[in-house]
Amino acid sequence: MRWLKEVFLNFKRSGFMSMISIGTITITIATLGGYFIFNESIAYFETKVENKVEITAFLNEGGEALSTETLINEIKLMPETAEVLYFSKDAAYAEFTKDEESKQVIDSLGENPLPASIVVKLKTYTQKGVEDMAKNLRAKPQVEEVQYGAKEVENLINIINVIKIITFVTGLIFIIASVLVVSNVINLTVYARRQDIYIMQLVGATRSFIRMPFILEGVIHGFLGGLAGWGVVYLITNIMLTQIKKETGIDLSGFYIVGANYFVTKFLLAALGAGTALGFIGSIFSQGNPPK
Repeated sequence: MRWLKEVFLNFKRSGFMSMISIGTITITIATLGGYFIFNESIAYFETKVENKVEITAFLNEGGEALSTETLINEIKLMPETAEVLYFSKDAAYAEFTKDEESKQVIDSLGENPLPASIVVKLKTYTQKGVEDMAKNLRAKPQVEEVQYGAKEVENLINIINVIKIITFVTGLIFIIASVLVVSNVINLTVYARRQDIYIMQLVGATRSFIRMPFILEGVIHGFLGGLAGWGVVYLITNIMLTQIKKETGIDLSGFYIVGANYFVTKFLLAALGAGTALGFIGSIFSQGNPPK
């Protein structure tokens, strides 16, 4: 109880410095929260891109149905195969001629020149896995040509990985900077109360008795900063989602990280925990020998 009283007295005596401490943690939590959302969005986008990778095997003209069925069954038995789709010549024609101009071009030929094809999706994406599957398909006598965009996708994934490394390093820098700033702010509070601390030392107060109010103050600063930081991220995220939907028509509210079940519970608890931890660590770092 005495410690809480001391904390509130510190707030009253050094309100401006307390606001700086809370504000610093707020900015840090908001920055780290934005980093986390960005990182998760990149991972989500990466998964979506990988799921788009397909290997298309165009079949020879005049291939027997039995031979094609055998090939499909062989592909399905491969351990890396997730899904196999077969498109007949008629199905390829129907898909291609959805565009009116394309339909006119095809119809002008007098016959359907589009070959039947097999589309293969893999369980896990790697460039080597895609290339190995393409190589296996090319070796099949029923297959005339194989197409896939693994190289382009791999380049995109590499770019995404570089961005993830950059954002991780940036987040780490912000964490270190936050701890140092909070520590310095609490050091200023300790310095401002050096006369009070000196008097407490004269009357025999122990180090823990002197230090605990400052540690508790840092924890409270961190908790309030974490709450405010979460509020900033919540507000900015909702504004961005609304703007994206307005400009592009894309509704991202279904993305798990911005859903109410995650954002208002787990993300809030994480922000409070991270803010409190930053305040605690910063206050511990500030606790050297009490000034005299």
